[in-house]
Amino acid sequence: MVATVDIVRKTGPSAAIVVSVITAINTRANAYDGHSTGDTANPIQKPASGYNYSYWVSTRLKAQTTPIGTINNLRYFTDGVNGFGTGVTCKAAKASIIPDAGYRQATGTPGVTGTELTVLNHPGLDSAPVDIFTYVAGAPLALVGSIVNPNVGEFGDHVVYQVAIDTTVSPGPTATENFTFRYDET
Repeated sequence: MVATVDIVRKTGPSAAIVVSVITAINTRANAYDGHSTGDTANPIQKPASGYNYSYWVSTRLKAQTTPIGTINNLRYFTDGVNGFGTGVTCKAAKASIIPDAGYRQATGTPGVTGTELTVLNHPGLDSAPVDIFTYVAGAPLALVGSIVNPNVGEFGDHVVYQVAIDTTVSPGPTATENFTFRYDET
């Protein structure tokens, strides 16, 4: 039988990471370090100039049941079209699977802005974040990692992304976007 694999979002300090299953549900990129499907108490504040940011969102795959053999060839992509609206961008990068390197707690000023996602601020990133919508089904972000029967648990690189807003953004929630993980199971 094929494995049950979920997408998880990780929040909180490294000593007490909170892992939330976000498969097939909405998770908001707000100005605080937590998973929510509908929180409006901590929006990213529209900046007077420049940009304000969400706290970064750290996601990863988690096998809830063991695969038949191996899950590998991990990929991540979008539909290639930024539907968030005027003044909203989103950047992403992968973070190493090396223990204690891939996850870093997001920081910032709650209800205002997150700390910008950069290699300097998140040293676990493999490279500088780029526009997430450059990753499409035909040219996805390739992730390192696999899981082999009889194992279960988290596997593969983290995908870390962040929403940024500028002075041209309209007030209120943005439209939703779908981000996709793809893998082979043999």
